[in-house]
Amino acid sequence: MSKKLKVVETTTEATGEVADFARKSVDQAQAAFDKASDIAHSNLQNFDAIAGAFKARSTDIQLKAMEIAQINMNSAFTFVRKAFSVRDPSELFSLGHSYLNDQMAVFTHQAKEMSELSMLLATETAKPVHEGLMKSFTSFSKTAA
Repeated sequence: MSKKLKVVETTTEATGEVADFARKSVDQAQAAFDKASDIAHSNLQNFDAIAGAFKARSTDIQLKAMEIAQINMNSAFTFVRKAFSVRDPSELFSLGHSYLNDQMAVFTHQAKEMSELSMLLATETAKPVHEGLMKSFTSFSKTAA
């Protein structure tokens, strides 16, 4: 009988160990799922922030481009009206020279504005990516340690 009792005890111990192992496995699987879910939610929030920044800044760039086009067309119309009112070629040459100098200054200013908006777009769209990566690396290093 003692052999039967030992077999029953050994079987009971083994069953208990299997149950403990199964519980730990489920706990680990739950923890891994929770971590993956947190990462997925974080990535979704980062994507939303990126999309929002991109939309806002691209709208700014589009509006600035329309403003620049309107300014340049109005300037061209003004030049043409003045050109029709000149009386001699030297006056036309002077008017054209003045117009080109003014347009170069305007173009330089406009290019600077567009460059600033483009840099803002790049910076604001990259910021959530950078923050997300840093958060992930920090979280990963804590998990690994």
